[in-house]
Amino acid sequence: MIHGSKVVSLCISRLHDIENARFVEHLNKHLRKNGCSLWVYNITTDLYWEENKIIGETSIFDLIDFNITDVLIIMEEKIKSKAISAQLIQRAHEKNIPVVMVDGDAEDTAVVRYDYARGFEQVVRHVIDVHQVKRLHYMGGSPGNPFSEERLEIFRSVLTEKGLPFDDKSVSYGYFWAKPAKAATEELIASGDLPEAILCANDIMALNVSSVLQEHGYRIPEDIIVTGFDGIDEIYFSVPCLTSARCGTSGLADSVYQAVIDSIQYGQTNRHYLVEPSLMIHESCGCCTGHGHLTPERMHSFNDRFYRYQDDNRVLSAMSERMQRCVSLPEASWALYDPTLQDMCCIIDNRCIDDTINLLEMPYATAPENDSMLLFFDTDETPFVQRPIRRDEIIPNLKQHLQDGYPLIFNAISFMNVPLGYFCFYFREFEITDYCKIPQIITMLSFGIGGFITRRYQRYLLRRIEEMYQYDALTGLHNRISFNKAFEALKIQHSDRALPVTIILADLDGLKNINDNYGHAAGDQAIEAVARALQHSCPPGTLCVRFGGDEMIAVVPGKSDPNTLDMDIRNTLEQFNAVSGLPFPVSTSLG
Repeated sequence: MIHGSKVVSLCISRLHDIENARFVEHLNKHLRKNGCSLWVYNITTDLYWEENKIIGETSIFDLIDFNITDVLIIMEEKIKSKAISAQLIQRAHEKNIPVVMVDGDAEDTAVVRYDYARGFEQVVRHVIDVHQVKRLHYMGGSPGNPFSEERLEIFRSVLTEKGLPFDDKSVSYGYFWAKPAKAATEELIASGDLPEAILCANDIMALNVSSVLQEHGYRIPEDIIVTGFDGIDEIYFSVPCLTSARCGTSGLADSVYQAVIDSIQYGQTNRHYLVEPSLMIHESCGCCTGHGHLTPERMHSFNDRFYRYQDDNRVLSAMSERMQRCVSLPEASWALYDPTLQDMCCIIDNRCIDDTINLLEMPYATAPENDSMLLFFDTDETPFVQRPIRRDEIIPNLKQHLQDGYPLIFNAISFMNVPLGYFCFYFREFEITDYCKIPQIITMLSFGIGGFITRRYQRYLLRRIEEMYQYDALTGLHNRISFNKAFEALKIQHSDRALPVTIILADLDGLKNINDNYGHAAGDQAIEAVARALQHSCPPGTLCVRFGGDEMIAVVPGKSDPNTLDMDIRNTLEQFNAVSGLPFPVSTSLG
């Protein structure tokens, strides 16, 4: 709890997917009524294929503060990482925080899941009972995938119950995606033994199965029935409209909310909450005609997201480029002010301020012990001034945001797989286009911030290389090449008038004796002492050069008193000898 509000932390992937965004909207409405605040920790891609490749982005889960979290929700099927889920559960239980698993299963957690088996069974029975189909084919996801195998078992058991044929030829695999589903359909057509109906384990495969069949001249549903599962919005754009089973977000949000309330009241429970998908009967099974579900509102939403995506991409790309051309941190944040960015702030590791640190090669702690973060950008503050922000502040004006009641959405700033901080979105109105552009904002601004930091470090390296090229490493004086360049520039600067110049020649006394008796390191100390005395005693604007070995020259432009300079140099060396602890005095011959 913080500022009088219970904190419900939700771990999710792909919040920009419409159903996920709707789930957050519904859940937040429930939680607000019960004095709870929803904090969403989001990654833009699931971890099924890349669990060990996107460490930078998954660092957002390390941001969760279990000292203030009241309930943790993990959407495991969205994140698709048993390892991440196990780590989060362990951290929560160490603080006695109850955990609600959505579409996952783990010991000592409440579990909320769709009753996928019951939902798919409705589709199978509908096709058999209503349409009297005798020869059915199952288009599964991936072999061995638990969701695909569960639906296969339902398919097999219903066919067995009805006395219908089933064998290995009754199953194909489309791997839950478009291209494999198309390839599997082509194989079915080529076999010359098409079934009366193809029942797919998800809508994406069903849409592509339908497309391939129609390309080959088959009519749906007259020649062959095709059904899907999930109830995604895209089915309303298919011709014919796809029969499916909807795993609706509203029912899921209701059950998750109940699990959260039970967890707050009773602590950790092992209760299971089942959400039954609803059968969606449309044209592809032959039940109804017309395309009435393609409403103007749905068409407008798709159209708006499509064109907004293109426009926002262009704006954000230009913004990222502007940031990388900036020189200072404030200038980089000013490059972000654009109407495309609203209701968000950006907080970076305070070490990003130091241009001498290569952040891409140093270990990163998402919770620095020194509590060092920097408020890099905030759309709510105009004019904006960057400032330090404590870790426990989390975001500016947190108390007001909690009172306003919208969800707080956190994403990592990741560049070259190195986390540099985090974004927080606090959309004051639920607009699906805002949620859809989260990945674009994160990608473009992460590249902008990371590129800015990298280019700034490169400029630092160039300065260091230039210093190494221009200045003697031991004494810090000009070397011959840079001295000649600086002296020519001095002559050009004063070419319109006569300028008196004093030239001082300094030669360390007894360098060979020092090297022979005390070592070359001692000789270097003596050379360095003379160089410092020369620099310290000469006025600003003097060109000091190590001309070779122990020989140094100082060119003093303008009027000066050589005797005073001589005395200052010798006095400086006397002061050095008094405290140096060297077994020999350092002196110089001057001319």
